[in-house]
Amino acid sequence: MILKVAVFGCGAVARDQHLPCLADLPGVEFVAVCDRNPERAAKLAKLYGVPRSFADPGELLESCEVDFVDIVTPPESHRVLAEQALGAGCHALIEKPFVYSVEDADAVLDAAAAAGRHISVIHNDLFTPGIDELHRRVAAGEIGEVCAVHFFEGRRDQRFVPDPWYFRTFGGRLGETLPHALYQLTEFFDDLEVEHVAVRHLGHMVPPEGVEPGTLGSDELHVVLQSGAGNAMATLSYSLNANVPKSLLVCGTRGTLTAFPYGSVSPHLGKAPDLRQLIRRFPADWSRALARVWQRRFARPSRIERLRQGAHYRQLHEFVEALMAGRAPRVSGSIARDVVRLWEAIAPRIDAAGSA
Repeated sequence: MILKVAVFGCGAVARDQHLPCLADLPGVEFVAVCDRNPERAAKLAKLYGVPRSFADPGELLESCEVDFVDIVTPPESHRVLAEQALGAGCHALIEKPFVYSVEDADAVLDAAAAAGRHISVIHNDLFTPGIDELHRRVAAGEIGEVCAVHFFEGRRDQRFVPDPWYFRTFGGRLGETLPHALYQLTEFFDDLEVEHVAVRHLGHMVPPEGVEPGTLGSDELHVVLQSGAGNAMATLSYSLNANVPKSLLVCGTRGTLTAFPYGSVSPHLGKAPDLRQLIRRFPADWSRALARVWQRRFARPSRIERLRQGAHYRQLHEFVEALMAGRAPRVSGSIARDVVRLWEAIAPRIDAAGSA
């Protein structure tokens, strides 16, 4: 079975993640790329051997036979492009942030239902080895019933951000990255409500080139959420002023686990481990440590091997396999909608604090 794909948006994420991943997946055939900058579209098409490039998505959909569209444009355009793709009978995969309102999310979900097609949104950190292991261990009952989940991330140096629009979009840089935290929390609780938001501009971020210091907006965010049933809670903390390893702390009635997306999953013990526990853990701890040392110092994976280990590749692969099998992808439209619901309750406060 061959799935024909068109990619909308030819920026850095499309160039560095989506197109190389799709190009490596079996059963996927490029038919066209589209970008409002026709030169950029033509350049990317040539780079990946895509037969056609367009500046108008409507013209592309009328001219080409497409099974699914990969939408990698700024989120302001996602609703319109998704509705166009679904109206043309295509499935749609959409980069995060999905959309900026529940109204827009519902419009896309309604269009998918009317067309009988699937939509999915990139929640790529769910497909990292650490988070995958965390969910397996929680599902196996290792820590009992989950009662609290806490997300942490901080990165002061933002010069890796590929385009200034990440800071100019609704909610600024914090609003753009916020879905990464929210979809981790909603994996555990499907009835979260925002209870408290603390947001500030502290001003210690190192911005990328082309972003003026006066346009940086809010750079520190802490949110408390509570389950509708009142028997569980979640928090998230983002800092663009300090370096904090991205991690997820999951607390259960019988224990606690900390997961690093591309690292280990480790239990928190109520007291220092005794000798027996240390001996039991020694082989696994040392094997992981030695594997990391070997990877850093001696292993030289090729570019495609590194790509296949990445979270974007894993999610794109799962999405393609789901379409081929005729089933819904893991990240469904309803899951993505719940993230938008929470995002819509938080992002306006980020904008308001950033402009104060």
